[in-house]
Amino acid sequence: MSEVIAVTVAHRAVRNQASIDLADVGGPSSIKLYTELGGTLLGVRTLAQPCGTITAEGRIQLMPAAVNDLVVATGTPTWAEWCDGAGVPIAGGAVTDEPGAGPFRLKGSGTMIIYEGGVVALDLPSLLG
Repeated sequence: MSEVIAVTVAHRAVRNQASIDLADVGGPSSIKLYTELGGTLLGVRTLAQPCGTITAEGRIQLMPAAVNDLVVATGTPTWAEWCDGAGVPIAGGAVTDEPGAGPFRLKGSGTMIIYEGGVVALDLPSLLG
């Protein structure tokens, strides 16, 4: 039988701070946007360093770097990976439009297509964990 364990806000905060610390090793972390899990890389959004903070609820609030990155290929991102400073994925999840429920949301008019040479505009700060 599988049981779910409920963690306290303090436990969640410590666990999530460890994720931020891991992500910041080796330089600024990033979010990489792909057409699908294992698909074509469409763009990268560099995060600030540190890449986030912990909210009062113990969640991760990712923070973007001051400068936007450019889209490297035209396409529809459906998968994103949060990568550490060396580019190694530490977490992944669905990409949705701004009103969507995915962990990574694109800013904009509701279209999911991003265009080469455009700005990687994510709805940041994003809450994770």
